[in-house]
Amino acid sequence: MYTEGKYRHTYTATASDITPLYQLTPNAMLMYFQDSFARLMTIHHVVAFDIVSQRRMWVITEVQIDIRPTTVTYWSEEFTVELWVSELTSLRIYCDFRIVRKSDEALIASGTSQWNILNLDTKRLETTDFLAGRLEVTPEMMTAGHKKVRFPKPQGCDMQMAHRATRLDLDFNFHVSNRSYVSIALMTMPDDVLASQTLASVTVHWLRETYLDELIECRMCRLADGAYLHTLMNKDGVAVCELMSRWQPIQCTPDVSEVLNRDL
Repeated sequence: MYTEGKYRHTYTATASDITPLYQLTPNAMLMYFQDSFARLMTIHHVVAFDIVSQRRMWVITEVQIDIRPTTVTYWSEEFTVELWVSELTSLRIYCDFRIVRKSDEALIASGTSQWNILNLDTKRLETTDFLAGRLEVTPEMMTAGHKKVRFPKPQGCDMQMAHRATRLDLDFNFHVSNRSYVSIALMTMPDDVLASQTLASVTVHWLRETYLDELIECRMCRLADGAYLHTLMNKDGVAVCELMSRWQPIQCTPDVSEVLNRDL
């Protein structure tokens, strides 16, 4: 549904979308948000398959998500993604969003994202001039602003791992998908943190493409303010993705009876 500059679409949570604490996984949040973004762009006739004939491609370069850990999402429960174009500059498209539980509109997560248009022939960013007359801008921001979040330089390394890209990591462009980078990065979180804390926010910068069979090295370091910085690098030591995660103590675990006794 598209009205007053905002698009809303409702989804049903599947088992693979939910953490053991009955919260949507970061992968699920990204997947459903990006699906809604594609649906919104379809309405305006500028979705990926509309602009590929112009030798153009959508590229997401940054996302920031704040998660409400107290809002649970059970299997088969419906939730709604609401999103809108909040700012349009000469080179960037900012899309803000919130994810809410359909039954009571309880906030699950909210955030902002940055998109660009890439020229497939030159591999350079194009201006957004051709979008200005098509996209409706609703200047409501779910974050303090749209300035790029600056990550500090890593000071040491608390954990590292290597991952070789498989077919399961690829998207329809045969690149490692943006969601795969997030999954790889969070695999470096210590077990004791995962056992006692839950994800409160995540900020991701996607920097470069990687492909099938390429080796990705992920290094994690804990910062002085308690956040975790995850840096993914290619075989040449060049960063392909940066991720900042923040965690908070688990308040309580919902009783399984709440899941089993729901009316389906």
